[in-house]
Amino acid sequence: MRGIKALLIRILLWFLGRGICACARLDSRVAAEVATWAEGASFCLAIAPAGPAMSLQLRGGRVRFLGLRSVPDATLLITFKHLEGALPVFLGMKSIARAYAERRMTLRGDLTFAMSVVRVLHIAEAYLFPTLITRRIMQRVPRREVSMARVYLATLFAA
Repeated sequence: MRGIKALLIRILLWFLGRGICACARLDSRVAAEVATWAEGASFCLAIAPAGPAMSLQLRGGRVRFLGLRSVPDATLLITFKHLEGALPVFLGMKSIARAYAERRMTLRGDLTFAMSVVRVLHIAEAYLFPTLITRRIMQRVPRREVSMARVYLATLFAA
């Protein structure tokens, strides 16, 4: 069962990582937020102790998906303590803010950068999750500047 959960989270991390990259190109708020990041800044979302991970980095003014791997020297590392703590967040049953409040994860890195990443995650989730889920996990659902279909197509097919 653990293997199935880990595979499911790997798939969801792939969609999230690529979805953030798509949102950075298509949504002006995400683009403006990313423009404040330092060149070379990296972000890693991982599941402890040796679970799946996803990494992003700002290179050449664009957010790049580094793949489903952990970057050891990431500027920001958000680590869920275990698979069972991460699964409700990735399935849209709990918000990332609630998971943090419940101490399901730890954060290592610059807090200012972390807040920026959380804002980007918040907007990306509004595109990637259906409205029914976003209304349940977000106090204020960000409006979409482009269609969900366009973000999904960019997530799946954009280089």
